[in-house]
Amino acid sequence: MSTQLVLSVKKSEDGKSLADYFRWCWLAADGSVTDAAANGNRDALRAALSERAESPCSAWVILPGSQVTTRQLEYTEKEKKHLRNLLPFQLEDSVVGDIDDLHFALATPTDGKVAVAYADKLWLQGVFAELAALGVEVQRCWSEALILPLTQTNAVSDFDDWTLSYRRGHVLVRYGKQLGFSVSGKHAPMAIHMLLKAQERADNLPNLHLLADSEQALDELVALLPPELQEQVVARESNTEWALDYSNNSIDLCQGEFSRRLPIERWWKLWRSVAIFAGVCALVYLGASFFEIHKLNRENLVLRQQIEAQARSVIPQGRLVDAEKQLTLLLKQMQPAGQSSSVMELLGQVLPQFAAVPSANIRGIAFTAETGDLSINVQADSFATFESIRQKLEEMGLSAELGSINAQGNVQSARLNIRKR
Repeated sequence: MSTQLVLSVKKSEDGKSLADYFRWCWLAADGSVTDAAANGNRDALRAALSERAESPCSAWVILPGSQVTTRQLEYTEKEKKHLRNLLPFQLEDSVVGDIDDLHFALATPTDGKVAVAYADKLWLQGVFAELAALGVEVQRCWSEALILPLTQTNAVSDFDDWTLSYRRGHVLVRYGKQLGFSVSGKHAPMAIHMLLKAQERADNLPNLHLLADSEQALDELVALLPPELQEQVVARESNTEWALDYSNNSIDLCQGEFSRRLPIERWWKLWRSVAIFAGVCALVYLGASFFEIHKLNRENLVLRQQIEAQARSVIPQGRLVDAEKQLTLLLKQMQPAGQSSSVMELLGQVLPQFAAVPSANIRGIAFTAETGDLSINVQADSFATFESIRQKLEEMGLSAELGSINAQGNVQSARLNIRKR
């Protein structure tokens, strides 16, 4: 069954770091505590975490209510897109110190109003750093006062009912969905009285829902209330400190620079051995590839040297730019340009036809290799001789055409263009 670690931290006396003290429990999916709640120092928490299979462990962290201040501020519609940058400056005159030293978290803006929670940034960084050193990954972070259980009334509307809890000598007050604070018991009457005065509720007092560990603690809490509120108690409940509102209705301080990051460290621990093995394989592959490339380059160099040596034996003079290409071109130039077998076959068919006519004298022969045309210049005593030879060639399946016919006295000259069909 999946469980969730809930971890409450305590501020040290110097106010700058965590004390060596924690309280924790594991919650089931239905919100019940699966194991007995425990507390202890840093070593005790580390030992408790080591018993769990998952490491690092994801946790919901609860901060002391005295360390987180809440305020409700107003904004205009034009400012809505820049609330995170603008709202801190509204508090500049009302906070002690520089606003740059504070971490601000915002609730969901509604109807021109938004609740803001802020805490000391340096201290909060120390909290997150120390938990990270213990193997705890912060998933959510709330103020203790802001996760007191909501009543049915104040779950839908602010300032109607208040929830008060008395734990370890401190009074926690949640007087709205996103508003609350923590104060020591001896200062509680004055703090609550000032809250009533600030809200101008002298005639419209809130109903109070009280929580504590025991009936005796509830009686002590009633005694700490201002006299005008002691008659406003409508509910008293004795429960454990872990009976809280985990529904995330409150402001989550994991915003901005404290927002949850990708669990890179967890992924690295899970896949470190695989990544190392893959890296070694990649290095071996690259090394083998570079060795093969080096070996092939040397073989190629030897081959090029041999080609150039052979080329120089054929081309003793001149510049060798591309020996292989120059040799190929030279070889092509030395080969016959024409189709020797085709021309001999064609001459073997044609010349006997001219030899059979005594009056025909061949004066010249030309052969065009590209087209396969055979041109024969011939002389005879009449045009009929030319026509007779042409017809015989046609009967043999050749294409023969007469061209350039002229006469000089009794001698006539003509050119016969012959090709295979």
